[in-house]
Amino acid sequence: MYLINTAHSHDVSIIQLQLINQKIEEIDKFFVDTSGILELTVDIDGNEIPAEQQQFILRGILDANKSFGEISFVGVDGRVSAKRDADRGEAAPVGNFSDKPEFLSALQGQSSIGDAYYLQTGPMITLTSPIRKKDSATNAPGDIIHVLVAEVSLGQLARSVEKAGLGNSGYLVLLDNTGSIIANGSLSEFKAGYDVSQINRVRQVLGGRTFDTLGDDDRYQSFFSNVAVVGGARQVPVTGWALMSEWPISDADAVVGGIRNNVILFALFALAAVILISPFFAARLVGPITKLEHAARKIQKGQFETRVDIKTGDELQELGDIFNKMSKGLGRLQELKDEFVFIAAHELRSPVTVIKGYLSMLSEGSYGKISNKAYEPIEQTMRANQRLEKLIEDLLEVARSEAGRIEIKVAPIDIVGPITASVGELEPLATENNIALTYEPLQKMGPIMADPDRVKEVIVNLAGNAIKYGNPGGWVKIRHELKENKLITHVEDNGLGISKSGQKKLFTKFFREKTDNTRDIGGTGLGLFIVKQLVDKMGGEIWVESQTGKGSRFSFSLPVA
Repeated sequence: MYLINTAHSHDVSIIQLQLINQKIEEIDKFFVDTSGILELTVDIDGNEIPAEQQQFILRGILDANKSFGEISFVGVDGRVSAKRDADRGEAAPVGNFSDKPEFLSALQGQSSIGDAYYLQTGPMITLTSPIRKKDSATNAPGDIIHVLVAEVSLGQLARSVEKAGLGNSGYLVLLDNTGSIIANGSLSEFKAGYDVSQINRVRQVLGGRTFDTLGDDDRYQSFFSNVAVVGGARQVPVTGWALMSEWPISDADAVVGGIRNNVILFALFALAAVILISPFFAARLVGPITKLEHAARKIQKGQFETRVDIKTGDELQELGDIFNKMSKGLGRLQELKDEFVFIAAHELRSPVTVIKGYLSMLSEGSYGKISNKAYEPIEQTMRANQRLEKLIEDLLEVARSEAGRIEIKVAPIDIVGPITASVGELEPLATENNIALTYEPLQKMGPIMADPDRVKEVIVNLAGNAIKYGNPGGWVKIRHELKENKLITHVEDNGLGISKSGQKKLFTKFFREKTDNTRDIGGTGLGLFIVKQLVDKMGGEIWVESQTGKGSRFSFSLPVA
């Protein structure tokens, strides 16, 4: 559509400018022909042409060109010496041109074209041309001895402009250098001599501007025909007149409008065909891709036993086969990794236990009294061994979970028991960190489906983290909420809080948010990952809400029995 409109706009421009240029050439030729007749060189004795010969010349000029209405011989003093009218013949030689600009121009050797003026018979113009005496020595034009002044009718030129047309209703308008109409091809009542210089576009053309119909201001409401038109315009060089073309848009765009309608109908037909046919092609192409996408999402979650079944007999089937081989290889790698972690962690337990035992015996004095200086490094070594022991236990728990070896015994239980036991275990840690730990069970709370040992493990981990990351003098609350056949347990604190970016990675392996306040707090980064695995396997969900500097709330849901 854009190309059609662009090409059509250029076509309209070419047509209008061609017509304008053609008429300007016609105007140029008109003045060349009329002015050429007046350019005379005479071979006479003296500086005066006899009266009979003057009338003979005037008669010859009038016979040569029917546009001349009246023509006069004027002497160098500005007085008329002979005059002849095209209709009435010889006329009285009256008149004085001594102060006329066109006469003075002719005395300087230049033919001139005067301003247009308007009679009942039509527009007229005055032409002047010098008559020179032939130089007998050089046989070339010599001194100016007379001036010819001719009144020329522009009727023939005006009729040619008015008859020119564009399409069915386009027209031309010719204006003189003052903005008055010489010829009007529109059907309006504005006749020759009507002043339209108040129109801004007319003033611009008379000032020398050319309009090529391609500008934003070349489509406008016409002053002459009072309809929307596309217009071009150019100044006539030889006279300074303005020649304007105006083509009603409804006519100029009639052909391209039909083409546009055909293009739109074809496009709609093609679109309808595509809509009808595309599901068949889309099903063949999108179906296998959708299968691959769903399988890839399962692989992302660690379900490496996932396979796709694509039978298209093309590159998509080959891609499906390669995907199945990839998932099988990833599954094997996962098995090897889990087995390695499980064996490594299991084998590390024995030396860690031995180290713990000997360190305990040393600290208790079983091998003799320990000096105060030696006791401090032994205590630090014991704490490091405890962290290592915790890391090994967490690694074993993760390996068991990912290998499917973790045991979850879900049954109807009273959740108050394991949570109360967890709070009892955490009381010394809370007292040491100056944190108020409270538990608020619901008054009426039935059994839920869970494993009590795993619930205790979840609470110890969540509440323990809340205590470790709390501010001295702060609090940690454990409470419940019943909602849609689920018991939601909240572990809230007013501690350090977690950033928005940290919350997104909180339940992934080995993630710990490191800030100036948390850098010295110990941990493996596996606790929350294990908690999520346990809650998921008990059929629940876990989430977090937190704000940096204001605390956090970890919540997990378990189904009501």
